[in-house]
Amino acid sequence: MTEMEQIPSGVYEAAAKRGITKENALLAVYADRNREGVNCDNWIFVTKDTFTMIGGIQRIIPKGHAGRLERSRLEVKFGQLSFDEYTLETLKDFRVEQQISGCILTAFDTGKEAYVLLTHLSCYKMEEMIQFCACLNEYKEKGTFDPPKERENDRYCPKCGRLYPDRSRKLCPACMNRMSVVRRMGTFIVKYKWQVIVILAAMALTTLLGVLTPYISSGFFFDEVLTEGGNFYGQVGLVIFLIVSTRLLALLINMINEVLTARIVPKITYDLKNVIFHSIERLSISFFSKRQTGSLMNQVFWDADSIYWFFVEGFPYLIINIIQTIAVAAIMFIIDWQLALVALVFCPVFIVAIVQLYKHMRKLYARRYSRSRRMNGMLADALGGVRVVKAFSKESTEIHRFEQRNAAFAQASQNVSLYNGTVFPLVTFLFSISSILVLGIGGWRVAGDGMTYGLLLTFLSYTTLLYNPMSFFVDINYRISENMNAMFRLMEIMDAEPEVREAEDAVTLAQLQGRVTFENVEFGYDKTRKIIDDVSFDITPGKKIGIVGHTGAGKSTIANLIIRLYDADRGRVLIDGVDVRCLSFETLRKNIAIVSQETYLFQGTILDNIRYAAPNATMEEVIAASKASGAHDFIIKLPDGYSTKIGWGHKDLSGGERQRVSIARAILMAPKILIMDEATSAMDTKTERLIQTALEKLSQGRTTIMIAHRLSTLRDADTLMVIENGKVSEAGTHTELLEKEGIYHKLYTLQYEALKNAGIQE
Repeated sequence: MTEMEQIPSGVYEAAAKRGITKENALLAVYADRNREGVNCDNWIFVTKDTFTMIGGIQRIIPKGHAGRLERSRLEVKFGQLSFDEYTLETLKDFRVEQQISGCILTAFDTGKEAYVLLTHLSCYKMEEMIQFCACLNEYKEKGTFDPPKERENDRYCPKCGRLYPDRSRKLCPACMNRMSVVRRMGTFIVKYKWQVIVILAAMALTTLLGVLTPYISSGFFFDEVLTEGGNFYGQVGLVIFLIVSTRLLALLINMINEVLTARIVPKITYDLKNVIFHSIERLSISFFSKRQTGSLMNQVFWDADSIYWFFVEGFPYLIINIIQTIAVAAIMFIIDWQLALVALVFCPVFIVAIVQLYKHMRKLYARRYSRSRRMNGMLADALGGVRVVKAFSKESTEIHRFEQRNAAFAQASQNVSLYNGTVFPLVTFLFSISSILVLGIGGWRVAGDGMTYGLLLTFLSYTTLLYNPMSFFVDINYRISENMNAMFRLMEIMDAEPEVREAEDAVTLAQLQGRVTFENVEFGYDKTRKIIDDVSFDITPGKKIGIVGHTGAGKSTIANLIIRLYDADRGRVLIDGVDVRCLSFETLRKNIAIVSQETYLFQGTILDNIRYAAPNATMEEVIAASKASGAHDFIIKLPDGYSTKIGWGHKDLSGGERQRVSIARAILMAPKILIMDEATSAMDTKTERLIQTALEKLSQGRTTIMIAHRLSTLRDADTLMVIENGKVSEAGTHTELLEKEGIYHKLYTLQYEALKNAGIQE
């Protein structure tokens, strides 16, 4: 919903003509279509007496300069297209209904004794309109309402008006304080603060020794040693000794610095990668469904290594060069303040140029990273699905896709290189002009006896020392841009909030009985389409329940809600009478096991994979679980038996073998609730029957939920539920459902006839 202050003034002018003001408007919401279904800006206002809809087109006109548009610089002119008004007293039960190509807002008209169409809207506005209906229905029932905290205007940065990348984190990349990002990453250094202090002290001392060397080798050597009348005239050996000693001391300090840095920085990167991986592991399954594996790998490794470079080569030398610049500039002013001003005349221009270049480089590097992530994500998909690619002879298609992603990445990299190779040399050339001016003015003063030759050489040496850091600042500019982007991306993962969170006062139960209850549960993955719609059922502990239905009906979604991979949008999922949102993750994970049709085995031995659910299980328990799943017979035939390594570079198991190992893993866990989601789909009928017989024994005393397309495997279930379009359309025993001659009867008859025609008798 929209706050009154956020509604464009042009809309309020049109509303004022209808008697609607900021003072009497209770609620306001924006719909992107009107009652006729025309795409427009349809504003809905609710007052104490009326429900008003004003549709129109807003012409956005920029105010001020014609540069980059900002939300604060936009003026809206509203042209009205439609107007509809109802007496609020005659309307009740406001609801949003999904259609094929959008949604509609309806309400029950007590005068007509029927539901009436109020307006159309797109699916994008569905969630917000549902909140609006909830508030409006509450107001109609109680006379008051409590607007939800999440408002439409909260999706935008109040400073620049850009849309937040993550709605749960009110963080704008464009307006974010870059130093706050550095400080945040600096928390990883606090653990090693004393070592870092020693490193910084060594850097400072090395820099000071480097600043001292030019004076000894130039001014002191020419004016005091080689010039007659000098305080150390002829003592060349002294100068050599001082130079060698200074450089040896600097080398020793630098070696200590490098050793400490080599020990500390890998530890910092290690801590950083651990935090990132821990952050990823705690996130909900929905986070991973929206991202590609290659993209996440990029962030864990490339971004972390980029920050490693920042701490090893970037930050330390940045400190050194800053100290050197300040020290050298101070010495140059002491030697000759006039020449110092000449040497530094282009510094303000240089600083301004660097700041502007940095802004542009940050965008170039962000674009390059984005295209690299897309390319790596596509590569991970193609390699992970190589069997599908080969099966459908799509090698040329995948090559073409990769060439496109690779070309986009190459173009982005080329833009970065061209910018570095053309713009930055021009900036560096400013200091070449300064050097020529210093050389010319200094030479003129030496010729006029206004300066000694040794002093000029010393000043020129310090000029070189001053310009070297400036060149470093130019070179490091683009690296800092890349690192700042990497830091921001890693912070996004670190700060991302899981959609499924453990309650602060979560209930921990020592052992579950196994009762599963759904109370008017609704759920949809993308919030625009309900996968589960008002589902209610109750499973008695120790019973065997079968769930059947067409593909996409919502069977697996029920399993995901039970183990709380997702949370229900509405209603409650209860286990032993306790809402799963109130149970601790430990209670859920220890007492519920699921075997999915999508099996995954980790790289390692078969024994390790079976023990994954119960690491302390004995070998006898592992073998018993393997026998129950039908895996023991093929495992003992392998050369190394249970110690056989599987995964990349090792033994490759068939789909059925992998499924049996997966079932053994779940059985070993000895859960109170066992969910079999198409667990025997990859097995032949004989093996499936053996496993079904074993599961009959294992299911004693535990709740078993079996999801299957092969209905013959569910005939012995205590209760069968038929899921159709997200609802429980039928429920009963195998015999009862056949007698109803409904959906289950049709499904069973079709499968029975198909198997009979194939010569298979169930």
